[in-house]
Amino acid sequence: MVEVSRVEIVFANVLKVMEVGEEPLPRVHTLVTVKYEQFAITMEGDHVMYNLPADHTVTMQVSYVDGAGNPAQVDGDVTWFTANEELATIEVDASDDTICKVIPKAIGRTQVSARADADLGEGTRELLTVCDIMIVAGEAVAGSIQPTGEPQPI
Repeated sequence: MVEVSRVEIVFANVLKVMEVGEEPLPRVHTLVTVKYEQFAITMEGDHVMYNLPADHTVTMQVSYVDGAGNPAQVDGDVTWFTANEELATIEVDASDDTICKVIPKAIGRTQVSARADADLGEGTRELLTVCDIMIVAGEAVAGSIQPTGEPQPI
């Protein structure tokens, strides 16, 4: 017997994909792709990949939650960086350090990361949030097949 659960995709300040159900279901494979024009976000299991066309920039925002999934604060500034500055650079928003612009420089795969202090007291506990980004050119990255009209009698 195949168990089915419902997935909700919520567009707000942050894209959230969550399973809705009474009990967690066993997973064999999870794959979700959200596309809008030439942009795509693909999530496989807990892994999220964002496809960014090489001739576009994208603004990203990090947000934090507590253990129950409720919005949470961090202590101090958020620091942004990329794993490979030859592929992409970061411009942090001057008025809100939870927001940055990713500027592609070359085709390839890199990570954009945000680092913050999760400890709201005097201590320091680093929290690192990572987003994988694939910078793509105009070449095909996916395909789809669909009917071009209504079925016709033979």
